[in-house]
Amino acid sequence: MLRINKLKLANQIYLAKKNQLDSIGFDTPLQQVLQQQTLLLRLLNQQHKWQLWLSTRPMLQRRWIKQAGLQEKKVVHLSNVNRLNMISIVEKALLSKTSSYIVACIDDPLSENDTYRLQQAVKSSGTHLFLIDSHYSTYNKFMTMSLAVNPIH
Repeated sequence: MLRINKLKLANQIYLAKKNQLDSIGFDTPLQQVLQQQTLLLRLLNQQHKWQLWLSTRPMLQRRWIKQAGLQEKKVVHLSNVNRLNMISIVEKALLSKTSSYIVACIDDPLSENDTYRLQQAVKSSGTHLFLIDSHYSTYNKFMTMSLAVNPIH
């Protein structure tokens, strides 16, 4: 049975400790988010907006979306995003305000500037953001913007 992560608030972003995210046989980081955050994603699935998943390579399978109880027609997976442009793409997607949430796999640690840009975009957009390390190991941080900043409607 999977447990729901207990996240610690830090500057409007929740950061989980490494031991809260240790892989338990997930095929991809996107599957990990889908399974560990199912309840929150189902709640966000009720909004009439897209659910955007971004990665540098294919990582999401339709059967996982079905198993999680999400509406397939709302899920958009862009799987060949250039890693050098990932933060800019996430920021633009947030500012477009067309998604209820965005899940992005990032290959590199976030700079302070990138973190600030994403925090500002999340605050102005009302969109929830989940970021996860695509390699599981380097810094293995998982973050989601505070529900206090973006309450679920």
